[in-house]
Amino acid sequence: MKRIAVIDSSSLINFAHLGLANNLRTYFDRIYVPRQVQIEVNRKSRFRYRLKKLYDQGFLERCACADWYGVQLLVHARELDRGEAEGLVQAKEKAARFFVADETRARRIAELQGLIPIGTVGILARLSLERIADDTRLLVRKLRRELNFRVTDRVVEQAIADAPAFEHWN
Repeated sequence: MKRIAVIDSSSLINFAHLGLANNLRTYFDRIYVPRQVQIEVNRKSRFRYRLKKLYDQGFLERCACADWYGVQLLVHARELDRGEAEGLVQAKEKAARFFVADETRARRIAELQGLIPIGTVGILARLSLERIADDTRLLVRKLRRELNFRVTDRVVEQAIADAPAFEHWN
């Protein structure tokens, strides 16, 4: 079974900033990047060239949403930003199993839609566990300091504790 994911802008920016975006291949065969997420990420010009390399390798794939009504509904009824809403709709359109995002509300909706929501910290914990990346706490500190990443210590510790038992990676 193909491991297909859709990613939100904050997670994509976090992994690109840490130089770990390419390591997402360990868990996903393909990651779709919705149009609005592309726009949000391109505003951060220092990531543009790193992401272009990932697009060129065929690992990340740009995509556009067909169901604009569904996006508008999620934006207005569920109070999601456009990137998250587009990602959730794209996940259905692309038959993705995973939704990579950090926003709690978007992750809950993803779960209700039958997707497996995974956040930045959960993936960092797994990468660290498998010795692909540095210690999770160290990486989170770097994101907090350099990108104003907001996550509680409790969430970090829970992700570290859950990393060995997460059965959906394969």
